[in-house]
Amino acid sequence: MKKIGILVLITALLAGIIPKSALAEEPKFNYVDAFAKSILFYEANWCGPDAGNNRIKWRGPCHIEDGKDVGLDLTGGFHDCGDHVKFGLPQCASASTLAWAYYEFSDVFIEKGQDEYMLNILKHFCDYFMKCYPEKNKFYYQVGDGDMDHQYWGPPELQSYDRPTYYVATPENPGSDVAGDTAAALALMYLNYKDRDLEYAEKCLAYAKDIYEFGMTYRGNSKGQSYYLPRDYLDELMWGSLWLYVATGEQKYMDNLEKLMVEKRIGDEAGNSFNDNWTQCWDYVLTGVFIKLATLTDKPLYKQIAEDHLDYWQNRIKSTPGGLKYLDSWGVCKYPAAESMVQLVYYKYTGDKRCLDFAKSQIDYILGDNPKKMSYVVGFGDNYPKFPHHRAASGRLEGPPADETKNDPQRHILYGALVGGADINDEYYDDIDKYVYSETGLDYNAGLVGALAGMSKYFGQGQMPEDTPGIEGEPPVYYADAKIYEENESGITVDLNMYNIVTSPPQYESDLSCRYFVDLSEYAGENIDMSKFVTKVYYSPAGATISELKPYDKEKNIYYVEISFPNPVYARTYVQFCIYYYENKLWDSSNDFSYQGIGDTYKTLENIPIYKNGVLVAGKEPSGAGPVEPTPPPKNYVYGDVNGDGKVNSTDCSIVKRYLLKNIEDFPYEYGKEAGDVNGDGKVNSTDYSLLKRFVLRNIDKFPVEQ
Repeated sequence: MKKIGILVLITALLAGIIPKSALAEEPKFNYVDAFAKSILFYEANWCGPDAGNNRIKWRGPCHIEDGKDVGLDLTGGFHDCGDHVKFGLPQCASASTLAWAYYEFSDVFIEKGQDEYMLNILKHFCDYFMKCYPEKNKFYYQVGDGDMDHQYWGPPELQSYDRPTYYVATPENPGSDVAGDTAAALALMYLNYKDRDLEYAEKCLAYAKDIYEFGMTYRGNSKGQSYYLPRDYLDELMWGSLWLYVATGEQKYMDNLEKLMVEKRIGDEAGNSFNDNWTQCWDYVLTGVFIKLATLTDKPLYKQIAEDHLDYWQNRIKSTPGGLKYLDSWGVCKYPAAESMVQLVYYKYTGDKRCLDFAKSQIDYILGDNPKKMSYVVGFGDNYPKFPHHRAASGRLEGPPADETKNDPQRHILYGALVGGADINDEYYDDIDKYVYSETGLDYNAGLVGALAGMSKYFGQGQMPEDTPGIEGEPPVYYADAKIYEENESGITVDLNMYNIVTSPPQYESDLSCRYFVDLSEYAGENIDMSKFVTKVYYSPAGATISELKPYDKEKNIYYVEISFPNPVYARTYVQFCIYYYENKLWDSSNDFSYQGIGDTYKTLENIPIYKNGVLVAGKEPSGAGPVEPTPPPKNYVYGDVNGDGKVNSTDCSIVKRYLLKNIEDFPYEYGKEAGDVNGDGKVNSTDYSLLKRFVLRNIDKFPVEQ
């Protein structure tokens, strides 16, 4: 153990002398911007009652009863891909790979202002894993039925069916793979968090040890319905052994790792019988094991296995015509992204420039240096996928009451999501239904985050994240469009869609209504019995009701019907209604207020106003009255001016830095915290500090919160 400890120290010292800047060709892209966005993806996939309590304000609480069927609180964790199941193996593997990325490149996370975000994500993973292990020898690892979940297309906030706690690992039904990956994630959390919150870090380490022993004692693969079928569990147990060894220094974990190698039949001193030609992903973590062993110990076999793997990816694996390394047809980009992280970790310790060159070639392809000249990271660059296969980002609700379609333009930008990407011929189809190309996922981004952290370290000097407009969501939008279904001298039948676009976060709304105004002057002087006007809803999936004709301005013969939606509705609600007077043929629509502009095709009409709880929220009435604009609250501060002197300068930067370092507990100004939150996420952290520095240096002229 002493020998290995000395080697670890020497390795760390050597790592410090490897140049931080690659001094190669000029960077083609803003790697730091891509890096920051790749982390943001996880906030979009956040699950639980605190979803949306981060930078992604178009997300909100979801799946708040997970675990109730087994009497537990299993809320939290992350949705797997563009669906809402919390699958076991990909979630555990992704958490461990992300934690490894932070462990290797924590300096970059801190320097570029991404440490708070990443640690918050890792903590959310670990909080969930610890909930899932409520007692010894019982680990819940899947919540939600994949088959049922995939029948639903809509925001997670609106998903209402009961989600079964689908799989639990027990001695009778083991899950050694999920146990190994979870142990690795929790052990890494100890390493990453012990200098910040030792009590929490030690809790994670205690859980890591217990879950690891459970996986080692009761052997077997986890399950994942037809979606995630593991090959074996030995690599995950090795991964858990490795990080528990690093976290504790206890030799038993290294001994266990070597015993597991023998079980895997890869302990041949004569050569590499492992043939590690895959790479880090949801069902394969052996690459990480041997890359780490090769840099942690002096055993020649580990270095031989690692370097054979690196050479395979650099020189022997097939490539697309545009240069992307091609491993598998599903999720093509995620494999070279993860491999780039692996190669950059090896470069960090060895200075082998072939690894750096490999990673740059693959990440540059992914970011836009490819035959399609497009980025495969959503929201990065000017040309990126607009239809990632992702229900939350789509924001559309198929089926009643909205009857929208997933093929409509997406309501949100899924910043940072790595899509499956181009195929073997460098072709990409930006089609939400072609999910081999457009799918996203937890494990897609896990390796990407690490790779972009490394690229930011070696090529990102002077680079900073760019803006991410839209993550705060949009205010509610209400309107109606309508067309004539039928009209004659007795009355009119109207097809109407009422829209209540409330997506930040998505929510159903009750007590909405709209009004259709008519001018009954043609009946003036006639002996008209108002009770004989027929108003009727012919069809409404949402159960709309209609009033009788009501007076709006009797002197001018203006009346209206109110179409009410007492049941909760979302986004688009269709209704067909009519107004008729059958006892004569005096009806004339041409003078009706709400008829103006209507035709035989749908058209948005301001003259069909929308109401919420009886208050006008959109459109206008015959008097010309429209919604009352709320008075904005007074703002007694200037963004960035944390000391209240009316200027934004280096003094403010110094105060924010002292606040972040906990040298001061509060700002010397009443509105200091409000003024210091220059990105509008509700907190003052390292991102605000970075933005403030850029503003003072005149690299930016506005803060994100002001745009």
